Parts: sequence; C-alpha cells; structure tokens
Amino acid sequence: MKKNKLIVVVLVMLFILTSLNVFAQEGDLDLLNQSMKNYHINNFEKALQLNKQINLNKLKTSAKVDALYYRTLIELRLGNVLEAKKQMEMLFDMGYEFGRLHYELAKVYLNTYNNFDSAYYQSALEEFKQARSLGMNSAQFHRDYALAYMGLNNHHKAILQLELAILENGNMGDYLNLGNLYKELGNLEEANKSYQKVLKKDQNNVTAYSEIGNILIKQAKYEEAARILRQGVQLDPDSFILNYKLGEAYYNTQEWALAKSYLNKTIDLKNNYYLAYYHLGKISEHQKNYQEARYYLNECIKYNPDYYWAFIALGDVSLKEENNYQAIAHYSAAIEKSPNYPTGHFHLALAYNQAGMQNSAISELKRTLHLSDSHPEAQQLLNKLTEE
Repeated sequence: MKKNKLIVVVLVMLFILTSLNVFAQEGDLDLLNQSMKNYHINNFEKALQLNKQINLNKLKTSAKVDALYYRTLIELRLGNVLEAKKQMEMLFDMGYEFGRLHYELAKVYLNTYNNFDSAYYQSALEEFKQARSLGMNSAQFHRDYALAYMGLNNHHKAILQLELAILENGNMGDYLNLGNLYKELGNLEEANKSYQKVLKKDQNNVTAYSEIGNILIKQAKYEEAARILRQGVQLDPDSFILNYKLGEAYYNTQEWALAKSYLNKTIDLKNNYYLAYYHLGKISEHQKNYQEARYYLNECIKYNPDYYWAFIALGDVSLKEENNYQAIAHYSAAIEKSPNYPTGHFHLALAYNQAGMQNSAISELKRTLHLSDSHPEAQQLLNKLTEE
C-alpha cells in the first residue's frame, strides 16, 4: 500500500514538473512571437528586448533555432555585426546555417541600412558567396550581389549578377545599371541595347533617352542622337542634361541656331553649367563673333577654372585675331592644366610660329610628337621649319 502511494506521489510530481516546463516554454514562445511581430514592423529595439528575455535552455530545438535566427536578424538590422555573428556561430554549432542570414550580413556590409560611414565591399562579397552556396537565388539577391562587385570596380562580374537578376525577374533598374556598366567598360553597343530595352518597357523613361543620345554622340551619329534626344526633351522640357545633349548634337551637325537655342535653355535651367558656355563659345568662334566667343569661354572658365579645352579655345580666338601673345598665354595656361596633352603644345607651336618665334615653335612641335603617337600636322610643320 505504501509502495503504491509512493508511485502516485512520484507521478504527481512528474506531472507538475512537466506542466511547469510546458507553461515555461509557452511563455518563452509567446515572447518569441511578440519579438517576431516587432521585427516585421521594424521595431527592432523592442524586438531585441523581447528576444533576450527568452530562456533558450527551456525551448525545444526547433524553437531555439527560431529564436536564434530572429535574434541574428534583429542584431543585423541594428548594425550589431559582432553580436549577430555570435548567434550565427551558435546556430552553426547546432548544425544549422542559413543563406538568408549571410545575405542580410552582406547587406549590412554594403551599408544598406546606413549603419557605418562607408561600405565594406570585400566583406560583403564573401557573405554573398556563402549565401549563394546555401541556395539564395532571388532577383533582388543578385542585384545586391552586383553592388558588391561594383564597389570593387569588378564590372564584368557585376554584369553577370545583373544578368542573373534579369533572368529571375528583371526590371528597368537592372537594364539601366547594366547599360551604365557596359558604358563604363566602353562597350557602347551593349550599353545601347540595354537602354533600348528600358524604352521597350517604358517609352517615357527620360534617362534612357538621355543615355542613348549620349552614346550616339560618342559614336558620331549626331543626327540619330538629335532625333532620340528631341523625344526626351518633349517628355521632359526642363531637363538641363537633355537640353544640353540636344544642343551638343546640333553643334556637331553645325545647325548653329538650333544648337544655340538648346544650349541657352540649358543655361536658363542651370546657370553654372560650364559645358553649355563652352559650346556657345565655339559656335561664336565658328561664326567669327570673337567678342561673344570670349565672353562665353570666360564664363566657362569661371564655372570650371580647370577646363583645358576652354583655354585652348580662347587661344584659338586670340590666334585668329592675330593677338599672338595673348594666344601664347592661353595655350600656356592650358598646358599648365594638362601638360601631357599634345593639343596644347601643338597650338602653342602655331602661336610661336605666327609670332615669328621659330625656335620656340620647333621645341613645342617636338614635345607634341613626343606626346602623340601620330600627329601629321605637327610633323609637317616641323619639317618645314627645320628646312628653313
């Protein structure tokens, strides 16, 4: 009889202890649920406070993994990288590793949430590689992965990641970034194709019109550039860059009136845009309005004192006016800005020659040829002067 009573007492005690453990775990699970809810509404401080109240030792393995998983996510969003990595190590020791956590750590290293003064691209790259090996494969993942490569100036691998993003679920931003990368690599044809795909998705995308027009100008397809840029200006008449590019296209087709119209509109929209003044100065030079040319070119230099080509253009104006010493001064100023550009030395040689200073002209012609692989005009003038 006494033995039976003892068994009953033991069973009751076991029931009580089990019940207490169940109640304790339910309390910790409630804290976990509240913490998760706060995390998903971006209330990270509260989420962390609740998560840290959880007694991990009283949770079953699956619940403990969930608690550590969310604690890692919360710490990452707060920028607490060392604490987050501690939780990741605990999970790893338990036999768990999650691609999402490595991805989120990579985003922190990219400074996505402005936790640091600058990004840590190499650290981000290592985490992206680990996340990818663990199965991360969304379009946004590849976009972010591309950012790490961009930060390290590895444009080729950034392009590969953007192409993977496009395969998953591409958007206009992917094609714009792809075009920008190809443009930086000097692959204008591929850049153009990417920007054209943007227009197929959105015919009102003014950035695409601007970029395509810019590429066509670089390819010396000025009439095509003017056509595409006109469409951009129609969509956004107050875009200073579209107006400037259209003015530049017309400058290169020598349609002076149209060029001046859009370049003046550029200045109305952005008074200190030095390139618009430069092209207006060059137009005035072509039209032999030298006083006006000097005004525009001096305005260009006012807004960009280091712009080499403005000094060259001022020298050309002075040379045409046979103001040789002023031309020499302008060309010398250009050379001071960029001593390794052959153009300044050649034009200075022309000014010296026109001023009757042949020895100085010969010296500058020799410098021109030293700095240039091929400069027939300089060679021809040098031959003439040395024969004399």
